[in-house]
Amino acid sequence: MVMLLGFAASVFFAAAYVLQYHEAHEAPKGLFLSPRLLVELAHHRIWLGGIAAMFIGDGLQAWALGKGSLAVVEPVLTASLLFALPMSAAWHRERLKRNEWTGAIMVSAGLGLLLGVGSPTVGRADMPEYEWLLVTLATWGLALVLVAAGQRAPWPSYKAALIGGGAGVLFGLQDALTRYCLHWFGRDFGHLLVSWQPYVLLVTAVYGLTLAQSAYEAGSLSAALPPMVIGEPVIGMLIGMLALNEQLNNSPVDLALEAFGALVMVWGTWILARSPLVHGRSHSHRLRRARDHERDRASAVP
Repeated sequence: MVMLLGFAASVFFAAAYVLQYHEAHEAPKGLFLSPRLLVELAHHRIWLGGIAAMFIGDGLQAWALGKGSLAVVEPVLTASLLFALPMSAAWHRERLKRNEWTGAIMVSAGLGLLLGVGSPTVGRADMPEYEWLLVTLATWGLALVLVAAGQRAPWPSYKAALIGGGAGVLFGLQDALTRYCLHWFGRDFGHLLVSWQPYVLLVTAVYGLTLAQSAYEAGSLSAALPPMVIGEPVIGMLIGMLALNEQLNNSPVDLALEAFGALVMVWGTWILARSPLVHGRSHSHRLRRARDHERDRASAVP
């Protein structure tokens, strides 16, 4: 049931990525990294459709997190990469090449191997207060470092990838905080209201969404999406294993297979990062071919 919910969430997340990118990529540059970007995009129906798809995905993901651990749910969400890239290519009337398909499959297969061999335990949904503070500060610190690096990146693809990675990091923290809120919602709602985690969850979700839209604005979906999709499960799994007592199998054979799965995931990400779609060359070539075709037709007319 947990796997099915995670898989269903990944489909809606994929649709959300593509619909949001369609509008955010054309947003005014002056709103880059500003929450006002969300206000501007809220005037566009296609983007609102993407937000609706994202909310459905969030609901399915929360349902899955209520039944399973972060280390189980998070890797399943990488399947959204397999749906989002072909959706985007079809939207822009482009075709994914073999390398792009291979990279997307390797990313998902690598994390799938890590999940299947690791067989993570459920762990706990809460931790001591000081651990929450350390996890929150460390995660936000990493996200802000990636954002700062993205602002200084000389190429749009690098900027989009770094900002997207920052969004993924915050989404991983958001998932851990969501599990905390679900844990206390049915047990002691008064405790939930007076704790700081729900309010940090709200700020994290809003700023993470702002970073995601800014990444879409900065470069292509193929540049922004892989770090975002990878960052969320990696951070979520690290929080689960290091702070929430979610354990992976640690026999020598299992550790070797888990390391191989991680290597496959990184290799697949590298293949996607070298794709012509990531650097924006495919789309420009298509437009140039169309212009050349129109010019040839015009010159052939007497």
